[in-house]
Amino acid sequence: MTEELIQAVEESAQEEIQSIREHAAEQARRIVEEAQAEGLKLKQHYPEYWKNLAAVERTAIVAAREKARLELLQIKEEIFEETFCRAEEELVAFRDRPHYEDFLKFSILEALAELDGASAHLHVDCRDEALCTGILKDLNQRHTIVADIESMGGVIASTTDESVIAKNTIETRLKRSREVLRKEIFSILDGG
Repeated sequence: MTEELIQAVEESAQEEIQSIREHAAEQARRIVEEAQAEGLKLKQHYPEYWKNLAAVERTAIVAAREKARLELLQIKEEIFEETFCRAEEELVAFRDRPHYEDFLKFSILEALAELDGASAHLHVDCRDEALCTGILKDLNQRHTIVADIESMGGVIASTTDESVIAKNTIETRLKRSREVLRKEIFSILDGG
């Protein structure tokens, strides 16, 4: 699932990277030109500002670079958010894909492993109740299935006394992936 997410990120990010760079370079160039034009005006019309012209130009250039850097950072954040929104949109239909049963089985086994073999309640979406029952039968495992959550898929396993809870739904996996992938996505957006 992480590979699919990275693939989606790379595809959408590559298109945006060039646009971001061109936009930032154009803005920086325009701001520098404006600063230079302003400096030329000062030079021609206000001789008393001649000594301060270099400082004004440097200040304008620094301000332009900082503005471009902040805009680029904002654009990166928007791309990051858009990527995860698209991933969520695609994952809504994940349950209908042929390999969803394998994912659910893996989610169940992974969540049960966190409970160290304890008897468990498996909280699932009502759309997964029958599939979960079949998976447990195939695994020769006996746990209580509770269809009491709304989810794009996956399972929340808990010990019967709920002292240990293992959340392994698509939503929780996406949330965990979000923070892990943030650095990697920003690196891709930086051209790395």
